[in-house]
Amino acid sequence: MKGLMIVFSLLCIWIGSGLYTDYQRESLPFELMGEDTSIKSGYNDIHIFRENNQITKLEVFDQTRERVKVYQIDDLKELYPSASYVKGEVKEGKLYLLYDEGGKVVSKRVVVGARGSLSFMPERK
Repeated sequence: MKGLMIVFSLLCIWIGSGLYTDYQRESLPFELMGEDTSIKSGYNDIHIFRENNQITKLEVFDQTRERVKVYQIDDLKELYPSASYVKGEVKEGKLYLLYDEGGKVVSKRVVVGARGSLSFMPERK
């Protein structure tokens, strides 16, 4: 009987630690204030800072909840050098950056790559 109680208590501890780990994974490693938003890209979290409905800064956090990269507005303009940056928007939990390419507005979906680097999702045809 004593062995059964020990097994039961260890089982409860194991399940409790799993629930706590899931809770930690779902909670954000930063506070959202004002117009700020957050999206998840794979195991990474992206904290999007906004002012007047325009993206001003992006912070990328890895799965260990550490900030790995910070992107200012100028960095977003350099992601697609052949076009000029228009604005960024979040649709259905995904980040899209809009660029003006020769009079035509092009929407590019942004994902987080290795070590917090931003890249564009390849277009499906």
